[in-house]
Amino acid sequence: MSKPIKISYIWNKNNIDKLFEASYKYLFENSSKRYIGWFFIAMAQFGVVALFKKGSFALLLFSTIILVYWYYVKKLIAKKRAIKAFEESPFKNKRIDILVDENGFKTPSNNRSWKWEDIQKVIPVGEDILIYNNPNFHYIPSSGFKSIEDKSYFKSLAKQHGVLE
Repeated sequence: MSKPIKISYIWNKNNIDKLFEASYKYLFENSSKRYIGWFFIAMAQFGVVALFKKGSFALLLFSTIILVYWYYVKKLIAKKRAIKAFEESPFKNKRIDILVDENGFKTPSNNRSWKWEDIQKVIPVGEDILIYNNPNFHYIPSSGFKSIEDKSYFKSLAKQHGVLE
């Protein structure tokens, strides 16, 4: 058993923004709900045809409003909720320390732990890491790792436990 990886970073607004963007994109791309958006796009195309053939713009207006809501407003509402949750969080602007080894994750500050079996996925997002523990995402910025070797070892542990995507 090798020594545990120490991950340490400040949980700030920059990290919540990155977490929101990565988790929203991941959930949207890996959900069957994305096909609903395609239905609204098809409806808008029928609305354009109806406008040109019959001079009726009702379907086009309706489908355009739904499209704007589905792809833009819904995301703004979710982001506003995420920022509000961050503002009310006891972890706001606090240092997060996590120890990771073959058995799982430990947070020394509040004495919590997770086993690797509790984690659904570890998702590399650019240089950063997203941990999916349904229904929650945990974001680890690249700067949280002391070295590239620690980050590489973390990924190899995730791969060894079958959760690396």
